[in-house]
Amino acid sequence: MELRPIDLDRFPLDTLSARQSPREISAMLASREEFYRTILDSLAEGVMITNSESRIIFANKVMQEVTGYSSSELVGQISYRLLSPKQNWSAMERRLAERLSGKVEEYEHELIRKDGSVAWIAVRATPYRNAQGDILGTVGAISCIERRKSLEQENEYLLDEIRGGIGAGTIIGQSPSLKKVLEQIQVVAPTCANVLILGESGTGKELIAQAIHDNSDRRKKTLVRVNCASIPKDLFESEFFGHVRGAFTGAVKDRVGRFDLANGGTLFLDEVGEIPLELQGKLLRVLQEGTFERLGEERTRKVNVRVIAATNRDLLAEAKQGRFRMDLYYRLSVFPIQLDSLRDRKEDIIPLAEYFLQKAAVRSGVPVPRLTLEHRSQLENYPWPGNIRELQNVIERSVILSRLEGLKFNLEPAPHAVAGKLMEHPVNDLAGFKTREREILVDALTRANWKIYGKAGAAALLGIPPTTLASKIKKWKILR
Repeated sequence: MELRPIDLDRFPLDTLSARQSPREISAMLASREEFYRTILDSLAEGVMITNSESRIIFANKVMQEVTGYSSSELVGQISYRLLSPKQNWSAMERRLAERLSGKVEEYEHELIRKDGSVAWIAVRATPYRNAQGDILGTVGAISCIERRKSLEQENEYLLDEIRGGIGAGTIIGQSPSLKKVLEQIQVVAPTCANVLILGESGTGKELIAQAIHDNSDRRKKTLVRVNCASIPKDLFESEFFGHVRGAFTGAVKDRVGRFDLANGGTLFLDEVGEIPLELQGKLLRVLQEGTFERLGEERTRKVNVRVIAATNRDLLAEAKQGRFRMDLYYRLSVFPIQLDSLRDRKEDIIPLAEYFLQKAAVRSGVPVPRLTLEHRSQLENYPWPGNIRELQNVIERSVILSRLEGLKFNLEPAPHAVAGKLMEHPVNDLAGFKTREREILVDALTRANWKIYGKAGAAALLGIPPTTLASKIKKWKILR
């Protein structure tokens, strides 16, 4: 049977009079069809009418604009086969069966345009009937929500960043090694080269990544941060590349990955050495080809992402020992930047301390304390095993306590310094190791309000990766 674009002659004719002539009725029907078309084309949302086989019999102008197809290209086509990813066809067929049983449904899904690009749309699908009450097909009211989905995804990412305590900061210091790093930032930022930032925990690697992004052509796009040490091993692929609903137990809705969020911008992979070896091949593919698939999806996606990685490990040594892919190491370290520890940048200690004093005093609502010569000497001669992060914590704690006793710095050997030494030795080599290490861990967790991850977390206080701390909590059976 030949399909007409839309057969309005079959619509109810209850307003027509039996006394009208056939010519008058025909003219009125033609007028009515034009009237209905004008209304549908004037709507701000797309309208698509399909028959019981999901073949398109009408699409208004907005629908043609959304899909990129003309009316003649749309009419007669099975809607979901033309406009949906193949992996979604079975779900669309189930929806069609529900529609033909009388169900009205609202849902969101991806629509493939004529040019191959993808748009998120919201659909309200309603069955329509003839005068006898038989369901003939579906009327779909469609609105493009691509921008809204993008904002939702960015908002979800930003909430994660806020919860993790991540934010832009200022690079403070005047040491020769820091000046060299700043020069390197100016050189590499305008390029597309991947950067590997090397340095101990707490030296400010995330600030260097932010500075590279801010001085690049990608600065108007998002800098997406991933703390690789905080991701459970079985969720790495989903976190990086996203997943579709039903891809695994607990995947109740589609989720975009960090590479999608960073498209056009920069992806910062902190503690990159924590990425499981079995996933490194997929990461290498994205870096080489810019393509990947979401977990549970067959469609290949393409992205344009610059990667900045950071680690406190010797990745080259790990690669030589087979614990990290050598080809991935070379792909990440196109432009390496070495960030020295704070104890090797003594010229930066006082400027940083004064900066943190100013910030802490404002937050605490107290006058900015003044650093005496004794304070300066005390700060400059301390080894700072926790680096800048430890300095910031010491300053903030001292400002809070300064209301009671004036500004004093408690720079006795910190728990993480002792913990680091203890953890280098087997249990049998040190009397009372179990008791001492457990005490150190509990003390750090208590000070961090039992938060493991983030700048203010117990792992940062101890100067160890969060995954190491989590394993030790389990090992010593520590409960809050």
